[in-house]
Amino acid sequence: MTSARLYLLALLTALVCWTSAAQGQVVVYRLTFEQLGESINYRPYQNGYYVAPMAGGAGSLVLTQTTGNQRQYFAYEGFGELFVAVKGETQKMVLSATATNDVSTTVFYALGTANKDFEVESRNLSGKVKVAEKMTGYAVSADSEQDLPFFGTGMSVGVAGASLLTAKVDQAFTNRAVQDNLDTAGIVDIIIDSLTSTGHTDGRPSNNNGNGNGGNTNANATEN
Repeated sequence: MTSARLYLLALLTALVCWTSAAQGQVVVYRLTFEQLGESINYRPYQNGYYVAPMAGGAGSLVLTQTTGNQRQYFAYEGFGELFVAVKGETQKMVLSATATNDVSTTVFYALGTANKDFEVESRNLSGKVKVAEKMTGYAVSADSEQDLPFFGTGMSVGVAGASLLTAKVDQAFTNRAVQDNLDTAGIVDIIIDSLTSTGHTDGRPSNNNGNGNGGNTNANATEN
């Protein structure tokens, strides 16, 4: 009986350690947007990245946009979450982001089958975690923009539109995160460094003194 109890205790301890290890590893998704249907004052960002724990949890978003010769990135921490929905033997990974963050007028939604194995390691344990290699869904924006302080001329007020959202595992960034045991913030810094090296600049306002929109953004850019 004593041996059985010790074995059970060891098994439970290992399970707890394994769960912690899995939760510590992150996956990086490369995002692409393709505009759908009718829209007004709407232009989606071209690409982006979504970073979250493999086992699920709050993630971070990095969007990229190129307008003319200007390349910009827009980074947001604590943006939505990644989780696994289960029905019988079917497991679907879901990316969901709504008005619970500073992107209050855009809804992101995508899902895909958890069919890709990733090796995860800790000091004492190693194993595999399943994630979705690809997720598809939508990014939908609609905002009257009546509360934004517009400057200059023009009558372009209000935005509405939708895009097809595709999220695919970025193997290089994910492998880097796993091998170096990086958390969400760590790999986001590396992504931003990579974008900066290709000429991207931070597109978010550096202050909130009433200039611009104070950091509020949708998953689109207003057309000029």
